[in-house]
Amino acid sequence: MKKRTVSALQRVAALSAAVTLLSIGVAGSAPASEPTAPNCQATTVDVPLGSGTGQMWGELCRPAGTSPSTVVTMVHGATYNHNYWDFPYKPDTYSFSRMLNRAGYATFVVDRLGAGKSTVPPSSELNLTVEAGQMHKVVQDLRAGRIGGTGFSKVVMGGYSLGSAVSEIEASTFHDVDALLVTALGHYNNPAGTQAIIENGQDPNTDPVTGGRHQYDAGYATTKPGSRKTIFYADQPMDAGVLATDELTKDANVFGEAGDPLILDPSVSKAINVPVMFALGDHDPLMCGAGYEDCTSTAALRAQEAPFWSSAPSFDALLLPHSGHGLNLVPNTGVYQAAARSWLDRVVGHG
Repeated sequence: MKKRTVSALQRVAALSAAVTLLSIGVAGSAPASEPTAPNCQATTVDVPLGSGTGQMWGELCRPAGTSPSTVVTMVHGATYNHNYWDFPYKPDTYSFSRMLNRAGYATFVVDRLGAGKSTVPPSSELNLTVEAGQMHKVVQDLRAGRIGGTGFSKVVMGGYSLGSAVSEIEASTFHDVDALLVTALGHYNNPAGTQAIIENGQDPNTDPVTGGRHQYDAGYATTKPGSRKTIFYADQPMDAGVLATDELTKDANVFGEAGDPLILDPSVSKAINVPVMFALGDHDPLMCGAGYEDCTSTAALRAQEAPFWSSAPSFDALLLPHSGHGLNLVPNTGVYQAAARSWLDRVVGHG
């Protein structure tokens, strides 16, 4: 037992040292003039949980010196947390949130319950429908000014992977968002990718990064150390610093949520009546493959997915080349960021 504990601590120390060295390298190579930092405020939101409430952690950021009327709230995927959307390594390249702040938008990144700095309830209390209701509370609080003190007239929701499913269910149930960004989740998921996650899953309580946070609840799971590049990024070229930071900031998720039938239910997406942008990486191992998502071209992908979004007034699609599951963390993420920013400017604007 002692030997196993020491080994875990050594792995955490090694990861921490790696990211520290990478951060020093970034600082040393930073340009003389940095972009103006946004004004950010961390907070917690009381959200429904069973017969009571839980606390969802989030951070609201506004561009310095401005008060935009549009906020983009972002929902992370399984085994991630808010760091996926506001990545701490080379944030001027990999932080989607900071990119939007530079473009004039307010952002609100959250930790879904069970992850990050939010309440970690028993796994039996969480499912995608429950989490959609929690995001509905977030949207209402953003509109009412209960987050940050100033209400927003337009709220856009962005989802990544399982967070896209939560976002779709919220938008189709409550009809309270102005636009929806759906990334890394389609209607023809490749089961081989899911099987790879299952084979590389492990108890988060014994993991060197997440150990102990989930109270030995067998309903939570994370990924084995060193497995994320293969199961999420299909061994496509990646920045070594991104991979190290991704491992150090990974999280756990309620394992059973991945099998929720609402993820592929076309009645969910067909009920969404706001502009939608849909984005995948062309090497996404969880989505792409013969007979599954058609990742041969953007046109083919759009033709395949568009019928599932028949109530949306507009449906934009992007297939990002040489990219796996996490579009925010791939080397050419700037292409996807520019497309998302252009889409937002067109369908809502930052006010």
